[in-house]
Amino acid sequence: MTVPSFAQLKVGAIIIENLKKHGIKLPMPVQASAIPALYGGRDVIARAQTGTGKTLAFCIPMVEKIDLAKSYVQALVITPTRELAQQTAVELKKIIGKGEVKVLAVTGGRDFEKQKDKLQGKSHILIGTPGRLLDHIQKGNTNLGGVRYLVLDEVDEMLLQGFIDDAAKLIAMCNPRHQTMLCSATLNEQVWQLGRRLCTNPKLVDINPAEVTVKGIKQFGLKVVEEKKQQRLLDLSTELNPYPMMVFCHSKERTKELGDWLGGRGINVDVLHGDMSPAKRKTVMRWFREAKLQVLVASDLAARGLDVEGVSHIINYDIPHDHEWYIHRIGRTGRAGKDGMAITFYTPDEIKWLKNIENKTKVKLEKMR
Repeated sequence: MTVPSFAQLKVGAIIIENLKKHGIKLPMPVQASAIPALYGGRDVIARAQTGTGKTLAFCIPMVEKIDLAKSYVQALVITPTRELAQQTAVELKKIIGKGEVKVLAVTGGRDFEKQKDKLQGKSHILIGTPGRLLDHIQKGNTNLGGVRYLVLDEVDEMLLQGFIDDAAKLIAMCNPRHQTMLCSATLNEQVWQLGRRLCTNPKLVDINPAEVTVKGIKQFGLKVVEEKKQQRLLDLSTELNPYPMMVFCHSKERTKELGDWLGGRGINVDVLHGDMSPAKRKTVMRWFREAKLQVLVASDLAARGLDVEGVSHIINYDIPHDHEWYIHRIGRTGRAGKDGMAITFYTPDEIKWLKNIENKTKVKLEKMR
């Protein structure tokens, strides 16, 4: 099937030129499906993982719908995490370039008074987490009455963390005749119910996560015994010379324990888990993006929504019991057309989880020795 160009999708020439400056020349599948529907005024429900291009899918029509003659908030993006809000702001600025559309990320962990001052400077697009957005609105620092373009990103995570009630309050403050795009990594019953409540005659864009993920990623399974896991990971970090590598554990306790063990053996490592302060988390991610760390050990929830390019290797130190989590984890490598490698450790007792991943993703993991 021929991939349409951005011009064929009726994307404006200035945006196309700005995308080219960042090496983005052709739309990804989620963009090719969602952009025409959004230009046509339809609501959209999209199942798409981080790394599939979903952010640009809703950002491109959003920017072109902004009326520069009006100096109030016209578009709102609600996200479950601060990191995702900041990443979305970065993606928007790629599209806007030197244009006049004003974007502001409003999240916790940042100076409230500085955000208040920026809000009074008038922004066209707000991106933020539910709690901080509500704080500003309740204090009269901004309002959403002019919002006619609404995005809820990573809705499944928002439901999981209990943010959806605050998000619903924000939605009720928007112009009743707004357009909605709802993005989720999974389409479970809760997400469907929410989508049916918030969207009118939506177009469903379902990007098969398994198909998206496997391209360019070599996937391996490595049978180990629990007592030898740490040493085997250390061996791999020497044999493969990854730069950088992400290692996933089930819990924050496992994450901290493994990070300490690797650090004690001379590995340039840091960790990402739920107990970290926003400042420390931001610093760790900056180091990782700037390749100042060789290894980042992360828990699943702490790494949700992270968009990092250039990761050479993913190690599933603890095998995920859900194939969606497997896809979400390994999707951190093989980005932007580059090759990547994902290695999943499994013990003799965990073969059933390995088979579950293979059956659901329809990919046979090559066994390493």
